[in-house]
Amino acid sequence: MIATSHAGNRDKSRVKVGILHSLTGTMAIGEVSLKDAELMAIAEINAQGGVLGKTIEAIVEDGASLAPQFARKAKKLLQTERVVAIFGGWTSATRKAVLPILEEYNAQLWYPVEYEGLESSPHIFYTGICPNQQLEPAVNWAVRNKGKRFYLIGSNYVFPRTLHKMIKAHLKQLGATVVGEEYAPLGGNDFGEIIHRIQKTQPDVVFNTLNGDSNIAFYQQYRNAGIGSEEIPIIAVSVAEDELRRIGPAATGHYSTWSYFQSVDTPTNHKFVRNFKARYGENRVTSDPIEAAYTQVYLWKQAVEKAGTFAVDAVREAAYDQTFEAPGGVVRIERNNHLWKPCRIGEILPNGQFKIVWESDGAIKPLPWLGLEEVSGSVSTVAIDMLAEVSQAIQYSCQMEAKSQQLEAAMAQLKETNQRLQHTQEELLESQRQFRLLRSRVELLKRRLSSQIHTSLNIETILKTAVGEIRTLLDIDRCQFLWYKKDKNRYELSRESWHPQRSHVGGDNAFTHMAALTQPLGHLELLKIDDVKGDPQLDPPTRQMLEARSVKSLLGVGMETHSGERGAIVCLDGTSGHPWTESEIELLQDVAMQLAIAIEQAQLYDRSCIAAAAATAQAEKLKKALEELQQTQAQLIQTEKISGLGTLVAGVAHEINNPVNFIYGNLSYANNYLQELLELVRLYEEHYGEPVPAIQQYVEEIDLEFLKQDMPQMLSSMKIGAERISELVRSLRNFSRTDKGELKLVNIHEGITSTLLILHHRLKGDRTGIAIAVEKEFGELPAIECYSSQLNQVFMNIISNAIDALESSVDSHSSFVTGHSSSVKGSNDIGQTTKTYGQMTNNKGRTIRIRTEWPDPDWVTVRISDNGPGMSEVVQQQLFEAFFTTKPEGKGTGLGMSISYQIVVERHKGEIECVSAPGEGTEFCIKLPVRQTPNLPASPTESETAQVPTMKGGLT
Repeated sequence: MIATSHAGNRDKSRVKVGILHSLTGTMAIGEVSLKDAELMAIAEINAQGGVLGKTIEAIVEDGASLAPQFARKAKKLLQTERVVAIFGGWTSATRKAVLPILEEYNAQLWYPVEYEGLESSPHIFYTGICPNQQLEPAVNWAVRNKGKRFYLIGSNYVFPRTLHKMIKAHLKQLGATVVGEEYAPLGGNDFGEIIHRIQKTQPDVVFNTLNGDSNIAFYQQYRNAGIGSEEIPIIAVSVAEDELRRIGPAATGHYSTWSYFQSVDTPTNHKFVRNFKARYGENRVTSDPIEAAYTQVYLWKQAVEKAGTFAVDAVREAAYDQTFEAPGGVVRIERNNHLWKPCRIGEILPNGQFKIVWESDGAIKPLPWLGLEEVSGSVSTVAIDMLAEVSQAIQYSCQMEAKSQQLEAAMAQLKETNQRLQHTQEELLESQRQFRLLRSRVELLKRRLSSQIHTSLNIETILKTAVGEIRTLLDIDRCQFLWYKKDKNRYELSRESWHPQRSHVGGDNAFTHMAALTQPLGHLELLKIDDVKGDPQLDPPTRQMLEARSVKSLLGVGMETHSGERGAIVCLDGTSGHPWTESEIELLQDVAMQLAIAIEQAQLYDRSCIAAAAATAQAEKLKKALEELQQTQAQLIQTEKISGLGTLVAGVAHEINNPVNFIYGNLSYANNYLQELLELVRLYEEHYGEPVPAIQQYVEEIDLEFLKQDMPQMLSSMKIGAERISELVRSLRNFSRTDKGELKLVNIHEGITSTLLILHHRLKGDRTGIAIAVEKEFGELPAIECYSSQLNQVFMNIISNAIDALESSVDSHSSFVTGHSSSVKGSNDIGQTTKTYGQMTNNKGRTIRIRTEWPDPDWVTVRISDNGPGMSEVVQQQLFEAFFTTKPEGKGTGLGMSISYQIVVERHKGEIECVSAPGEGTEFCIKLPVRQTPNLPASPTESETAQVPTMKGGLT
């Protein structure tokens, strides 16, 4: 048995749950069936004995496809009905509207529809699929099977906008493109222009994120335009069997992606479909959201029974790792409040069912944060916090657009009202010529009042203008505007205007307390008193009060804004027996109507300003967060690359070193053996005289005298070559040694020397044919505490860029090419003015100079300069920015100098500065602390630990 109700009861044999879906409005096309599925699950559970011995009572509420309505209904279910859980929702806007209510009451929502991810609240169990379970597989399948040119169309709210950003990012990774992107109002049904642009663009596939009954119009208009599914297929994420009943044959041949289809061939699903049709009719169908809505009720039941209580915190904890054999396959609740679920892609058949053309190998783990939750360390937490702002920013943007549309509608309504009033006034003037003079005065007031009201969006200015103009034109003693205060249940004076010589009439706010006067205004009725003394509607106390304040006649009219605020305009006059004319009454009523619209417009403008300021602040926050994310991502990429390169180089160096040592070790023996053989030949020549003709001929053929002279020289050259290979291997191993996250005392001269040796082939001018000289001025330095391989990476980046700059001058005299961002940090005393180390002339005298100093006990300085073409001020300002490069496409990533900045400034707490000018070369000054760890004993200088010779001149 299933119990449904809209009123609370205290029956202890029952437990209440809320069913909150759109039963009316644009989203009712899908949500009504979700309500039916949840009620079916509840009926089955009740037939089996209920939960913890209690019968489930379902309280059904209609969200009416409006986010504020969902919030109000959720509060009613929790506050008034005292439900223990809520099942429902469809759009992300409604889910986000309900979330603050859930947090306020520590309640739990079971949400059965796919969504955009980037959210993981403990107060919501997301039983639909998230993007990595639906969007990513569908895009991959479409690129493989349909093509790489995508056209995106969606409804204008959070879910489609967020999905489109993810689709575009994923398509970029796959080498595909987006040729068009459109958003239609939620519930919109005119797609003529959009379909025309699709025909003109001719994409390979249209990716559809429309929601609600907009899909009916889109598919039908798409077919009517003559576009077939074989020509430009549509892949949808929100079109299921339930929607296909309304769309009809227009959807045949197109595709949808879900976790579940009614055509899934399992015994569990066959039983589910039979039961659903038996309960609601053979013409009904099941779908992915329907299956999720049905499944989540059983998951809640299992969690309650495991917890042994309906308490939300205990049920939430018990729900984790719960499994259930759902119609679409076995599902399991992950601790991020999402479900492991499979993904399927189906082709729409003429009968409104799906032919499954692809499905995943089992259930897919839910990753609502795009996989960042799988990354260990603090990076994932920071990135997840920043990603959480994305959907909020999109929601703010949608809200701003909605407010803008409301403002435009209000302006249109105001314009229409003015036109209607003007038309009515003209007809009245024509039919009542006897009031021509008065009507001309009324028209004058309305024009002046309308003009002054519309020149200001400040409520106080509008009210002040209105009461002043009314009092002046009607020539009365006092005009007041009153606001109704709900908390005090009375009207209070807000603005008034009085005649300078008759300010005693009216006099104060006392009469607003009298129900006889304010009650008609509260009901938006006309309050008209021509003569206080003879008016029968006044009781004696009210009459006495008005006479005491010299009020002889009174006219009032109530007004109400669209937001529900109430006010009133009251005209007071001390003239005895003032008969208020129809024109004056109409004037006041018309002004009240205009005033209500103007006040609403001013309030809407104020809210728009606040929302715009909030959106601007949020955009700045997101921009900063994105920059930080880009820098972190760049550092991770480069660190991983260098780590992999270091491991590779170390392995190759080790493998080369063994045979080189073997060759080098045997060269001395080979030389000794050769000397002994040459000595033996000499002895033969000395003791045996003339050789036989055959030997004499062979001696001449091999040029024995030349061999005697050349062989020792050849062995000597081989020895020198082996020594050079050994030196190169040692440099590679020094350069690429991994830090393993530990600080070590290092001789940085070794790192610089290793870097130069690795770049030796470029310094020789293999490409340009002109060598680059290197001047090394190494001072006496202490061993510094650092991450050595990271510093080697900085030296490699700077020296490589210097070589690029010097080489570029050979071909095109281009500027010094480098890469990256962020403002240059560090003390002002770090850098000195760069000297010009040789003016570049006709590609001659190209020089790189490396100088090390120990100017301060706690700091060492490395200066790397070149006499290349230099850099402009604009390039220098962007030098350390991530992804900035002046190199041609394919030759620069824009990461080198940004990561160098992070290594020096952020990782080593040092400073880096670049000084350059066009035509005057470039110098990088790197200042590093001797110690990173406080209170570490001082280390010996490099001269005391290892002798590194000072070299002058270029490398050869």
